[in-house]
Order: sequence, then C-alpha cells, then structure tokens
Amino acid sequence: MPPRTPRLVSAALAGAVALAPFALPAPASAAPAPASAAPPVAARTASTVRDIAVDGAVNVRDVGGYTARDGQHVRYGLVYRSASLSKVTATGVAQLQRLGLTASVDFRSPLEVGMSGADRLPAGVAPVAANINAFSPTLLTMVPDLLKAILAQDKPGEFMALSYRGFVHDADSRKQFAAALTRIASGEGPVLYHCTEGKDRTGVMTAILLTVLGVPKAQVYADYLRSNQELADQNAAELAELKKIGIDPALVEPFLTVRAAYLDTAFDQIARDYGTFDAFVAKGLGIDAATRAALRKRLLR
Repeated sequence: MPPRTPRLVSAALAGAVALAPFALPAPASAAPAPASAAPPVAARTASTVRDIAVDGAVNVRDVGGYTARDGQHVRYGLVYRSASLSKVTATGVAQLQRLGLTASVDFRSPLEVGMSGADRLPAGVAPVAANINAFSPTLLTMVPDLLKAILAQDKPGEFMALSYRGFVHDADSRKQFAAALTRIASGEGPVLYHCTEGKDRTGVMTAILLTVLGVPKAQVYADYLRSNQELADQNAAELAELKKIGIDPALVEPFLTVRAAYLDTAFDQIARDYGTFDAFVAKGLGIDAATRAALRKRLLR
C-alpha cells in the first residue's frame, strides 16, 4: 500500500474535524449533482487554456487568456495559480525559473506548511506567507449558515460552502487577498499564488482578480471549475486509498473537488456584506481606484 501523503491525511482530517460529531453520509438518493453537472459555463478554448508543467506540482496555470467585457484580453505571463509547491523537484524548480517569477504568495496555514513543507522556489523568488484559514473562527459567528451546514444532508458540501463565506467575510482573509492584488498591481514582475490544492482559496483569489478585470461570470466559473479536471487523477487515487482504510469517500470527496455552488456562496456573502462587488473591492479589500486601474492597465491588453 502506498504511503499516506500529507494531502490525503489532511483531507481525511478536514472531513473529520468539520463533520464530527454530527456528520453522517448523505443517502445516495440525496447526493448532490457532481460539479460537472453545474450550469454550463463558457470555457476558454483548448488553445488558450495554458497549463504550466512543473514537476512535483499540480494545477499550475497561467491566469491569462480570458476576454473582458470591453474586448480586452488578460495578458499571459504575469499571474500564475497553482497547488502547493512544497514537493517541486529540481526539474520543477528549473521550470518555475523560466516563468520569471518575483514572488510566490502562499495562502496555506502554518499547520499545512508544517505538514507538507515550505515552497521550493528558484533563487530570487520571494516566498510570501499569506495565511488564510479555511475554517476560521469567523464561521462560528455565522450562526444561520453554521446551523444549515450541521443539519444538511450533504454536510461535507455545506461545510465547504461555509468556508467560502468565511474567505470573504473574515477580515484577515480579505487582508491577504488584498495584499496579493496590490502586489500584482505593483508591476514588479510575475506573481504566483497558491494554497494546498490550488482550488479553494486560490480559486476565490482568481475569481476576485478576474472579476476586477471585467471578465464575465461564465469565464470566471470556467476557470474555477477547471481544478476538477486538473486534480481528477490525484483525487481518484487518494479516494481509493481512503476507502481501503475504512473512510467513506463520500465524506471526503467534497473537500477534494470544487463545485459552482461553493463559489456561489462566496459571491453571495459579498452581496450580503457589501451589497455590490465594487463595494466589496473598495471597502472589504481596501483596494482604491488607483490600484484597480493599475491592475487593469498591467493585466489587460
């Protein structure tokens, strides 16, 4: 049997911590539709989706290639997203070197970094610790949503959705997203940001960035949902391993994948807290008009 990876163990623990002591698997008849069954979204064509090969890392992508509402396109080669870089090999470091990165923004918690290790980066790339707690104490103040998650048939999915509310409701999380946006706007060079899987915190960060740039919702969701494709093989192998040790894959699968409904809750929380996305950017993130204009000037052509 293959050794347990930190990711596999952390996924199992995430399920146990979030669901105990009241979680039970949802009946098969109540299982939610898979992410692929979400409302259709317009994806980039295969020629414009730009995966980046980095040995020892997954879900590494250039954020460029999308078309904004004004007809401009998001530039390639300036912003990258990925999963953890802690297992990058020497070959992978050389591949990262070719991107010309100036910084790697790490949204993982200290516990996650301790379990899987710090980023392995080329010389000259600044490691930036930007801890965003996926299950922050802020969630305890969101009583109606917490009760909904506890009572839902699909408890794992509801807890994931709840964590997305926390990403935009929690002041410390917003501070980290804002700092990453400001770094990108500074024009000091290409920036990569990531969490453990490159799908949740990284997905919300990318959704915020693309929305600021005026990329339509359908493309924002297409980019977000692509993580399911990027992580499919890894997820299948790890769910099979969990099943071997007696853990129901149905309890863990929602923590390993993304659903349109998860991102929906982040945007819904933005509307609850700020009314509009523009107000969220200005008041919630503290991004002023000059920084927003700098992002558009730097990233759109």
